[in-house]
Amino acid sequence: MMRKLGEIADFVGGELTGDPSVVIQRVVHPALARNASDLALVLSGNAVSFLKSGQVQNVVMPPDIEGGRAVNRITVDRPRLVLAKLMQLFERPPFVEPGIHHSAVIDRTAILGAEVAIGPYCWIGPRSSIGNGCRLIAHVSVGADSIVGSSTLLHPGVRIGDRCEIGCRVIIQPNAVIGGDGFAFVTPEPGSVESVRLTGEVRSFNREIVRINSIGHVVIEDDVEIGAGTCVDRGTLGETRIGQGSKLDNLIQVGHNVTIGKNCLIVAQVGLGGSSKIGDRAVVGGQAGLPDHLTIGDDAVVHAQAGITNHVPQRAVIIGSPAQPKRDFLEREIYLKRLPAHSKAIKELKRQIAELQAKVEQMPPDP
Repeated sequence: MMRKLGEIADFVGGELTGDPSVVIQRVVHPALARNASDLALVLSGNAVSFLKSGQVQNVVMPPDIEGGRAVNRITVDRPRLVLAKLMQLFERPPFVEPGIHHSAVIDRTAILGAEVAIGPYCWIGPRSSIGNGCRLIAHVSVGADSIVGSSTLLHPGVRIGDRCEIGCRVIIQPNAVIGGDGFAFVTPEPGSVESVRLTGEVRSFNREIVRINSIGHVVIEDDVEIGAGTCVDRGTLGETRIGQGSKLDNLIQVGHNVTIGKNCLIVAQVGLGGSSKIGDRAVVGGQAGLPDHLTIGDDAVVHAQAGITNHVPQRAVIIGSPAQPKRDFLEREIYLKRLPAHSKAIKELKRQIAELQAKVEQMPPDP
């Protein structure tokens, strides 16, 4: 893919200083710029040294950074947003052979839309439908009574279970599992967890564990992206839902009956317990954990590795384990860092008090 510099500037909404006819073949990090057809993207001042080296001839950068020795410059206000636009211009989409591969197995009751691409060893179950323009790259399975919306991309190894509804323009990365059974079990008599909740001690035991089947479904709304290895369990009786525009990273566990709002960002290795709820536009950092039945409010920001123990209010910023408001966490950290000095001061005060006490004891008694 080749684009002229002027065309690129117009597409990203930047101001071009230089020659608009220069042909660009690739977008690169400033350290990798090699020739006149490379376009370097500068996100911050950390790349200034590369600009001064003379290797970078074409650059996209914010206005508060000097252009160094670059001949052509596109000035933009939000370089990271421009990165997304550049990746659209220079996209390298995954290869999918048009049509239906001869090794694919498609139930006779399944419905396929127009211009679908079904790759090698895919399986589509009874009464399921695949929307117009969908791409199933390879080794993808779609269970019975499921719906996949138009222009959705399913990477190799994706597993869609029974009774799942996948929206339009959804992207699911390799080996994600949508619609597996939830982790739901019960003991015939009160077990160890129940006894701990009541008494704080293990006084009864899990002598038998009974499975609770998941007969619900999963709904993934339009424009959602789900990372590699992420698992979304279907509801026990109702649904597990991921709202429109939300983005889930790799290796996330979404438990049964969970509701995720619209335009949420959830980072790798987050665990969402059954029946928990995340509001619209919330951000959950990597390895954070949300127990069953708790809620994260709209627009809240949860830092990485936060151990949540209570409901998180809307627009709250929490951090730590157990999680707490960020301001409280930072104050506590300041106090902790002061502890060695306080300890040393206390020891010195104790020594002085001991000396004074010894002098008082040596004083002669009053006449």
